[in-house]
Amino acid sequence: MYYMNQDAVDYFRVDFTPGESIVGGKHYPLGTFAVEMMECGWNRAAEIRQPLKRFQEEFQVFLAARDVSSAATAFHAMLELWQVLGKLPVYNKLIVEGHRLPGLIPYLRGHQDLLDEMLTPGTPRNEGYTRWKGKLEHLADELQSFVKNTQWMLDEFFQELPSRRRQDYIRAYARYRDVIEDAMQAKQDVEDEGEEWEDRTVDLDTIFFTFPVNISLVPVLDPKTRRPTLAEQMTFESLPGFLYMDLYKGMAAGNLPRRCAHCRRWFLAMGGYDTRYCNRVVPGTNGKTCRKVGAHEREKEKQKTETAAREYNRTYNRLKARKRRGRITVDEWNRQVARAQELKDAFTARQMTKEAYVKKLNEL
Repeated sequence: MYYMNQDAVDYFRVDFTPGESIVGGKHYPLGTFAVEMMECGWNRAAEIRQPLKRFQEEFQVFLAARDVSSAATAFHAMLELWQVLGKLPVYNKLIVEGHRLPGLIPYLRGHQDLLDEMLTPGTPRNEGYTRWKGKLEHLADELQSFVKNTQWMLDEFFQELPSRRRQDYIRAYARYRDVIEDAMQAKQDVEDEGEEWEDRTVDLDTIFFTFPVNISLVPVLDPKTRRPTLAEQMTFESLPGFLYMDLYKGMAAGNLPRRCAHCRRWFLAMGGYDTRYCNRVVPGTNGKTCRKVGAHEREKEKQKTETAAREYNRTYNRLKARKRRGRITVDEWNRQVARAQELKDAFTARQMTKEAYVKKLNEL
């Protein structure tokens, strides 16, 4: 028999160890799937809407007609929806080729009594069907809110941390939570007075600190030590709920989503290290990664900054000495120092070569 609440788009199970999540029998560092959703971004979540709308329409036709033609059309609409869902984090590990749920429609057509029960208000199958539809309908909005809210949290509270230790992450999260909870209370006070909450910086209605989850402890084998350990097995009611859990558990372990300073894509900075670059291969560099290319670029920028300051200071001191000896007036001094500063800014902004920069400074 088919139970909608045993499928990946409703209830699914994840095992958590102190440093990893286990999905579909494979181990992933905590925070992996939160980063994957950030990298998928707003557009991937939006891709759900059109195939979902088509499936909803065709499935309703099937529920009314229950003939071969409507069943075939609804079946293909469900396959199209499942292809889109199968690109999302976690679902891409759970919704594999040959997944059983698309077989739901042929099964239901052969069991008319189940269809009748699904459409009868107050029955368990009707409640399950209604709940399942609601989850699909809200999925795109909830995923987009996760991306928006998480990016705002990282930009506002994690961007300028003094270090990247796990304790610093937790302190930043505490500040974030205090701000959000204060905003939630202010929003409630405003709405209690019959006014509309106007701050749209983040969607407070889609930020959650608690998640419906069933939990148990299960024995698993640590892939590194080959020793048995206990893992928390959580059964989630929604993908967004899991993503928040993965994000926060990763944070507690010292793992956090971060934008690569070179390619600007999201990656998982692990272990509390101040890692600025990802390990993706940069096109056209013979296999060099952002980490290698970025390190060289950072060193070059450091040398450029040092060169700019050194040559500027040499020119500044030379002009100052000329002013002190009366060889140039105060107005000439001010004008030439301002010009030296302009040249320094232009060189730092890569608008001229080192040779041209030094030559123009020497001409002052």
